[in-house]
Amino acid sequence: MMKGSSFKYQVLSWVFFLGISLTVFSQTVPREMMIGDVKLTINESARRQIQKDVDRLTQSQTYYGILVDRMNLYFPYIEREHKKAGIPDEIKFLAIQESALISDAVSSANAVGFWQFKDFTGREVGLVVDRKVDERLNIVSASRGSAKYFKTNNFFFDNWAYAVIAYQAGAGGAKKHTNSANYGKKKLTITTNTYWYLKKFIAHVVAFTPSVGLPHSEGIWLDEITNAGGKSLEQIARQEKVDLEELKKYNKWLMRGSVPTDKTYSVMIPKKGSPPKKLVAENKSNTKRSKISEAQSKIYPSELKPGITEANRSTIIPLNGIPSILARESDDVHSVSARAGLSEKKFRKYNDMSADDEIIPNEFYYIKGKKGKAKIGFHVAKQDETLWEISQQYGIKVSKLASKNRMSIIDELEPGRVLWMDKTRPSSEPIAYHELTAPVITKPVSKPVASTDTIEETSSIEESSEEVKSIEVPEVDTKEERLRKVKIHTVASGESLWSIAQLYEVKLEDLLRWNELPDPDALKIGQNIQVKAPIEEASAGKTIITHSVQPGETLYAISRKYDMTVDEVMDLNGLKSFNLNAGQNLKVYGE
Repeated sequence: MMKGSSFKYQVLSWVFFLGISLTVFSQTVPREMMIGDVKLTINESARRQIQKDVDRLTQSQTYYGILVDRMNLYFPYIEREHKKAGIPDEIKFLAIQESALISDAVSSANAVGFWQFKDFTGREVGLVVDRKVDERLNIVSASRGSAKYFKTNNFFFDNWAYAVIAYQAGAGGAKKHTNSANYGKKKLTITTNTYWYLKKFIAHVVAFTPSVGLPHSEGIWLDEITNAGGKSLEQIARQEKVDLEELKKYNKWLMRGSVPTDKTYSVMIPKKGSPPKKLVAENKSNTKRSKISEAQSKIYPSELKPGITEANRSTIIPLNGIPSILARESDDVHSVSARAGLSEKKFRKYNDMSADDEIIPNEFYYIKGKKGKAKIGFHVAKQDETLWEISQQYGIKVSKLASKNRMSIIDELEPGRVLWMDKTRPSSEPIAYHELTAPVITKPVSKPVASTDTIEETSSIEESSEEVKSIEVPEVDTKEERLRKVKIHTVASGESLWSIAQLYEVKLEDLLRWNELPDPDALKIGQNIQVKAPIEEASAGKTIITHSVQPGETLYAISRKYDMTVDEVMDLNGLKSFNLNAGQNLKVYGE
């Protein structure tokens, strides 16, 4: 824990997760958006395709929250460096796509850091990459380098969307995926045939824009000092009165020794409290927030109300996978439906309201139709609770709720009655009642599923004192996940053995030997081929020594120490995951 932590920041973590609850949902992909001065028009087929990526990015509240924490720590520095170089603000979201903003993330091609530079590319854009310093892991230096790289690509294409493609494919590779007729054009149509990387980038912009500027869940922000030349991290920790391990966490770019004096290096100092107004102002002013108009994940109304702020009251947020809006004190049906962009007739229909029903202040109202069933198995009616209130609570049409329980919508609901929520109560099954203080038995979850819907289902049930299984959502690092799969490549239409060799930077003859292929043309679409040397071949003739894992060491740090790739360390030791234990012995290559 950092020094100076207090109960205040424990409370702040709850406020953060309430804020995340307002933004973890499937943001709608717009028909038009801007990347710098380039206007993108997205056709319907491409919108549906991109929307699937947005849904995947936002489906886990836990992982989304982790990314938002990282994003709001690092974005002020990315924004600053990119703004100096004239890079469009939207480009910052590419850092999430590239590395999930993990400083020492490493790709299957051995690209490293926030912006995923290979060592030679990093040096080309002015970064120091040696045994002592790796600026690819420094948010300020790496962002400055990415700005140079983007400017170079945009100089060639004169189109920021194409510059995004070139970031992944290189300028030469991007030519195959772009139309030269659009070079210099300020309008571009996105279709299903648009290069996948650009569509994925659009999904990241859409998914994460609403959460820019949220406070860190632990109240952390990053300060910057640039006068630390000649000092070690131990000295800086004492000088700045911060925990040494926390300081190391945010400064992995300094591999050993003291900060060099050959140039100015930015050392990031983790602090708690409110960041300087200038830092916050820059963060807000540089961000274009898109209108929130779609929802995906189930969020329970009673959990949200305490965390609602005035700024949130005009925001459309998700309840039970359906977009909803919070009614203000002064609202009537006319005003709230107008804010939602609906006619009064549709608004009433979506919320099962009669012509005489009035708006209840500080209640949530749906702006799309409710569903035919709930995601929960049962609900026990509370004292004075109505079918309408329960239908709003779970996003189920009141007529469907009544039908599932073989009752009329005008029937009086008795306290303690067990209501069937996702299936119709069998006629042979008598009406059941529970004491309101007794726990409610819910349908068992067959197996844990890493999804926001499942998690929020459990948290929403807690209000009824129901016993549910705790479901853990694993933290997933996209880049590291990719490392595990890179040894096998599935042949796609149009690929040749030569193009696959180029992609993975291996020799054609090696691919032939590893896969026992008679000739380069012996490929079939869908065929799985090995694209990495067997470990026996890769380690032949090399001295093998033992390394004892130190507390806090990562596979990347160990691989750097011994001039190996993460792949090589994992293969040599038969590792199936990236988890290491202090004291664990690993085989590594000696001198």
